[in-house]
Amino acid sequence: MKTWPTFGMQLMRLAEVRGVDVGSLARQATVAEAAITSVLDGGEPDPLLLRRLAPTLDLHQSDLFVIAGQQVPDDLAPLDATAASVIGSLGWSLTYLPRAVPELRQLVQSLPQQPRPQGSRPPMPSYQQYPSSAGGVVLRLLHNRNLNWIGSARYLFGLGRGDMLSASTIGMIGHGKKALTPELLAGFAAFLDISSRDLSALTGIDLTSAGPPVHPDAAEAAALIWNARRLTAGQLRQVDDRAHAIRHERADELEPGLRCSCPGPH
Repeated sequence: MKTWPTFGMQLMRLAEVRGVDVGSLARQATVAEAAITSVLDGGEPDPLLLRRLAPTLDLHQSDLFVIAGQQVPDDLAPLDATAASVIGSLGWSLTYLPRAVPELRQLVQSLPQQPRPQGSRPPMPSYQQYPSSAGGVVLRLLHNRNLNWIGSARYLFGLGRGDMLSASTIGMIGHGKKALTPELLAGFAAFLDISSRDLSALTGIDLTSAGPPVHPDAAEAAALIWNARRLTAGQLRQVDDRAHAIRHERADELEPGLRCSCPGPH
């Protein structure tokens, strides 16, 4: 089994695909070059360094914490763990509703940020603790979007490459019991809101020959998923209700075989 690269090695790969050296990275992030050099030499990154590096690398701050193997701080973490099932079920609506993604994204963005509900960030269950591997980092990035295994499977089918996998198979990818193939990684890339080049650099999996996602609004749906991670379960149910309403309003636009394909009242 290959040794998983240190965060310093990952950081160097991310810098290389951007064509920047250590000095340029330090200047852009307004940090001491020595702080980055220390990480490249195997040192543990300081949380403040991760926060400053992320925008320079055009990455979400919390994702860089995930990549570094550190716990995501409360102010950057998904707001409500109980909302994971709602985000997952929304996947069917995003898949089957023509041109509904932009409206639903606007609705998600319009909802106000609420305080973190009490007990909304329980300890990570043991089955979601993965080894240091390509599959492990991808699953942790999915959980950073408040997606559980079944929600990830739904989005992989609808927005990614059209792969129909079970929830347990998604978990197997994270635990290294099923290979993360280029095709699967390309599918996850469609809704992770992380560029294919960065995912290739982080996982060592070549995506240069990967085709486009199966859903024309995959990029906008990925942004919707990202924004939705900071909403409560109650707020997301409002979005889900609106998705069902859109489905009925636009029933004539759906192909006959898809009109009743997504869950919910008909």
